[in-house]
Amino acid sequence: MLAAGCSAGPVTSYRPSEQSCYDLAVQALQRHVTLSARPPACAGLSSAQVNLAVARAIREVTGPWPKAIARHLAYQDRAYLAHLVSVIPPPPPAASPAGPQAPAPARPSRDLLLDLGALAAWVLTAAAGVYLLAGWLVTWLARLVRRRRRTRADAATAFTVSHFGLALTGLGVWIGFVATDLPALAWVALGMVVLIAGLGMGVLSAALPGPARAGAAGSQARIPVILVAAHGLFATLTILLVLLAAIGAG
Repeated sequence: MLAAGCSAGPVTSYRPSEQSCYDLAVQALQRHVTLSARPPACAGLSSAQVNLAVARAIREVTGPWPKAIARHLAYQDRAYLAHLVSVIPPPPPAASPAGPQAPAPARPSRDLLLDLGALAAWVLTAAAGVYLLAGWLVTWLARLVRRRRRTRADAATAFTVSHFGLALTGLGVWIGFVATDLPALAWVALGMVVLIAGLGMGVLSAALPGPARAGAAGSQARIPVILVAAHGLFATLTILLVLLAAIGAG
């Protein structure tokens, strides 16, 4: 009965508890029996409960000896119950109330729509700019062949190439932000789009004919005013959306 960890009462009324585990440990120490298996008297108890029951039993059996003697006796007696402590596994870690680790929260749909809206406005601005660039290249090549207005053509070239190259680079940065959601990329793109807008004003200023030129009216007629206005409108919308998205990204 000691090896099985059963109590003296009826089997039907037996329930494993910390007290039953303590009683079993006391009997094992008094009879010098080594417990080498998990007894039913300690079934279902946590390792902390078993350790407490074993410590109480050792103190009970050792008796009120001086500290040095009691420590020596306890060291000898614990050999009978050492395996009892080791075979009771510690309780598994409590599961998190939230269950498995939740994945990283998705971006709010409002922010994503704002980012995509800025991307769409930027693409439309770039499309209008590419059309204007194609017309400018045709005019610039014609002037280069005739070798006229070299100074104005050089200024327009510098502004146009810088404006177009920086616009493509900024668009790539913004696409990277939409893909990675890195706030630093949003702020870099914002700074670039403001600089792009400034260069665009320089391109427009260099493309306009001088007031003293006789053929100014003819030159103005060749400028696609509606497309230039649409390009500027899309650019303004792009700056606004990029600013709002950058603020939202932090």
